[in-house]
Amino acid sequence: MLLSIFTLGVLAITAQTAFLREILATFRSGELIIGAALLFWLLWTAAGSGWVSRIAMRYGSSGRLFHRLLPWYGVFGYFGVALIADIPFIIRLTPGELVPFDIQFIAVALAFLPFNILGGILFSLGVKALENKKLPFAGETFTLEALGSALAGVFISIVLVTFISNHQLALLCPLTAYTVTLYWSLRHSQKGIIKGLAIPVIILGFILWGNKQAFNYLYRGQEILRQIDTKYSRLSITRRGEMIAFYSDADVLFNAPDPETSEYVVHIPMLAAPLRRSVLVLGGGPGGILDEVLKYKSVETVTCVELDPNLFSLAEKYLDEDWNRDPRVRTVFADGRAFIEKTDATFDVIIMTMPPPLSGVTNRYYTSEFFQLAASHLTEEGIFGFSLPGAENFIPDDLARFLASIRETLRTAFPSVTVLPGITCHYLACTKTGVIDSLRWEDLTDRQTESGIETAYVRDYYLRYTMSPERMDFIRSRLDAAGDTFVNTDTQPIGFFARTLLQGKLDRSHILSRIEPLGNSGVLLILMGIMLVSIAGYALLPGKSSARRSIVATIISVGMTGISLEVLAIMAYQSLFGFLYGRIALLTGSFMAGLAIGGWAGTRRVERHGVTPAHLLFVQAGIAVIPLLWLMLIRYHAAFPGATVLTEAGFYVLTVLAGMAGGLQFPAADALYRQTAGSGSSGEGFMYGVDLAGSSVGALLTASLMIPVMGMTAVLLFLAVLNGVTACVLWLRLRV
Repeated sequence: MLLSIFTLGVLAITAQTAFLREILATFRSGELIIGAALLFWLLWTAAGSGWVSRIAMRYGSSGRLFHRLLPWYGVFGYFGVALIADIPFIIRLTPGELVPFDIQFIAVALAFLPFNILGGILFSLGVKALENKKLPFAGETFTLEALGSALAGVFISIVLVTFISNHQLALLCPLTAYTVTLYWSLRHSQKGIIKGLAIPVIILGFILWGNKQAFNYLYRGQEILRQIDTKYSRLSITRRGEMIAFYSDADVLFNAPDPETSEYVVHIPMLAAPLRRSVLVLGGGPGGILDEVLKYKSVETVTCVELDPNLFSLAEKYLDEDWNRDPRVRTVFADGRAFIEKTDATFDVIIMTMPPPLSGVTNRYYTSEFFQLAASHLTEEGIFGFSLPGAENFIPDDLARFLASIRETLRTAFPSVTVLPGITCHYLACTKTGVIDSLRWEDLTDRQTESGIETAYVRDYYLRYTMSPERMDFIRSRLDAAGDTFVNTDTQPIGFFARTLLQGKLDRSHILSRIEPLGNSGVLLILMGIMLVSIAGYALLPGKSSARRSIVATIISVGMTGISLEVLAIMAYQSLFGFLYGRIALLTGSFMAGLAIGGWAGTRRVERHGVTPAHLLFVQAGIAVIPLLWLMLIRYHAAFPGATVLTEAGFYVLTVLAGMAGGLQFPAADALYRQTAGSGSSGEGFMYGVDLAGSSVGALLTASLMIPVMGMTAVLLFLAVLNGVTACVLWLRLRV
C-alpha cells in the first residue's frame, strides 16, 4: 500500500507535466491559461477528496477499492492529454489556426475532471488504508504522495522529456497504474481485479485510435516531414508544394522560402545602423534571416542565439541555405537573455525575432531590465530592432496603449526610439540621440544602394510609403495619445497580461472580457482585502465549530501561500536567470521535496507528541516570514546583480523552505481537525481538499492577475499579511 500511494504521486506529476506541455503545444498559452489549468486541476481534486470520496468510502475495503480504481486513474490521465491534443480536430480548425481563448478555458476545465476527481478519491482511500485508528490523520499519505511527485517530477523533467514524446510520457500513466495494480493483486490473490483490467485496456485502445485520427486531421494537405518533442517545445516540419513550414508548439516559427518576412525583419534595422560589422540575432536565424544579414559585405561576424539546437539541426537537413557554409556565422544554443548577461561582446546591430509577450517566458524580452541589457551591449551608434503586430490604417485604443507601453519601456534604456507603422510595427532604438531621431526613407535607400543590397520587397517604394511624413506623424500621435501606459518590468510583468487581453479581444473572448476588469490594481486591492476579511471572519465566527473553522482557515492560507510562492519562484527565476528548463524543473522538484520533508517531520511529531493549537500558531507565524525572505532575496539581487550564485542558491533554499512549511502544517492541522470533529466524522480527505481549494485560488490569482498587475513585491507582502492575520486569529482562539 505504501508503494501504491507513492505511485499516486508519481502518476499525478507525470500527468500534470504532460498536461501542461500539451497545453503549450496545442494552444498559444500564457500564464492566464496555465493559471486556469492549475485552478481546475486543484479544484477538481479538492472536490474528489473532500466530497465525492465520502460516497466511495461506503463500498468495501479501501485497499481493494483503491486498486480497482487505480487503472482508471491512469487511463483518465492519458485521456486528458489526448483530449487537449484533439481540440483542433473536435472544433474543426484549419491547419495553423489558433484555438480561441474561450475554447481553451473550457478544454482545460473539462479535460482532467475525471482524472482529478478520481485522484482525490484515491488519496482519501489511501488515508483510510494507512491511518492509525488511535490517532487518525492523513500525514503519512500526504508525505508519500509528495515524495512520489518530487522524485518523479525531477526525473521526468530532466531525463524523460529529453528522450520520449509528450504522448509517450502520458502513456506512462496507464502503464504504471496497470503494473502496480497487477503487482498488488497478485500479492493479495485478487483475481477479480486482474480480470477487470481488460475494460480500461479496451477504452485506452479507443482513445489511442481517436488520437491518431485527430493528428492526421491537424496537418491535412501537408506532408509531415518530421515531428519531435524536445525539452523546450514540440517542433513540427511540414511541406506543401515548395513551401516548408516550421512549427513550434501551436505557432508557425517561419515558412521557407519567405523572403518578404525575412527582408522586413532584417533590412530595416540593418539599414538604420551607420555601422554593420558585428550583428547579434536573438531568437533564431534559419528561414532566411541569416542569409539576409549576410548580404552585407561589411558584416564580419553574425552571432545567432537560439535556445533549441534541434531547430538548427532540422533546418540544416530540410533547408538549403547559404549561412550553413559561411564562416562568419557563429551559432550559440542558449537562452538569449542569459547569453547577453554573460557575454562581454558589443554589437553594431541587435535583431530580436522573439514572439510577442503572450507569456512570462517571452515577456522577459520586453522588460525595462532586458532593454537595459541590450543597450549595454551595443556600440556607440548601434541599433536595436524588433517587431510587434500593429495595424495599417486604424489603431484601436487597446492596441495603441500596448504599443505605446512597449515604447515607454524601451525609452527607460534608450534615449532615442522610433516606431515605424504598418501591419507589423518596427521598433528601432539607439543609445545615442540623433542617429535615428530624424531618419528619412531617403537615408535608407541611399545606404542600400551604397551597400549593393538586392531585395525584392524592402525597396525604395516600400520605404517611401512606410516612412512617409504623414504615416510617421500618424503612428507617433496615436501612441502619444494612448492613455494608461505602463512600464513592463521583471518584477511587474504586466506586458504579457496586456497582450493576452488584446489577443482575447481579437478572438472575441467572452471569458477574457469578464476577467479584464480584474486587471486593475485598485480592484485587486479590494479583492485582496475581501479575502483577508473573509478568512478572518470565517475563523472568528462564534459557535461550537469555531475551533474547526480556525484550523480550516490555516490550511486555506497555507495552500494559497505554497502555490503562490512556487509560481512566483518560477516566474522570478525565469526573469532573473533565463529560461533554463532543467534548473526550473529542479526548482519545482525542490518545492515538492520540501513538502515531503515537512510532511515526514510533521507526521512524526504528531505520532510521538500529539498536536495542539499552539503548534499550528508557531508554524503559521513562521510561514508569514517566508514571503518576507523572498522579498529580501529579490531586493538583494537588484542591489548586487553580479552575485548570481548566491541569489540562485537562495531560490532553491527558500523554495525548499516554502514546501517544508506547508508539509509541517498539514499533518498537524489534519490531526487536530479530526480530533475536534469527533469520532462521528470520517473526513479522510477533507483537509486535503481544503488545502487544494486554497491552492487553486492562489494558482489563478497569483499567476494570472496579481503578479503581472500588482507586481511581485505586492504579492509577497500580501502573503505575509495573510499568514500573519491567520496567526493572529489562532492566537485569539488560544486566548478564548
